[in-house]
Amino acid sequence: MKDLLPWLTVPAAWLLGGVSPGYWLVRLRTGGDVRAQGSGATGATNAARVLGGGGFALVLLLDAVKGAVAAYGARLAGLAGGWEFAAAAAVVAGHVWPVQLGFKGGRGFGPLLGAWLALAPLAIGGCLVLAGLGWAATRKKVYSALGGALLLPVATWWETRSLPAAVFTTVTFGIVALAHRSHFVSPATAVPKPPP
Repeated sequence: MKDLLPWLTVPAAWLLGGVSPGYWLVRLRTGGDVRAQGSGATGATNAARVLGGGGFALVLLLDAVKGAVAAYGARLAGLAGGWEFAAAAAVVAGHVWPVQLGFKGGRGFGPLLGAWLALAPLAIGGCLVLAGLGWAATRKKVYSALGGALLLPVATWWETRSLPAAVFTTVTFGIVALAHRSHFVSPATAVPKPPP
């Protein structure tokens, strides 16, 4: 059982990722489902359509906190040598595909931010600078954020010198990019979203 404990943090991180502050704060305030509007996601940007700028900041903070909790929890449970990034990937996957909400959640940037601040702060810090420069030049939030995150696997390798860390970071970037795929589909070919 002791040997299994570290790996039990990975499914626990996925379940934690499914706890959606954006969904519940909007539900408490309006009784409605945040996924029925805007992008259909539960993250900070979509929740801000109902909750305003303060709600955006609160949801982003809470999503980042759950990412950090999953990452620190994995380390405390004994995952190390880069394998703690498995829990980081799991919390992002749980945020995007939450079992509690029928596998339809957010897009992953909040928990990714928190988990990497906990595990590889220099890597995520450099990516945030690049994303900020991209936003300043283009004013396109999603493309700038994804552009910065594209370098996260390399930056994580540079900081940790760990192959498992780099692999799980690559997987996590793939999850976040997949969650944002609607931004790369032209309106003419987009499939209408079913109701939640």
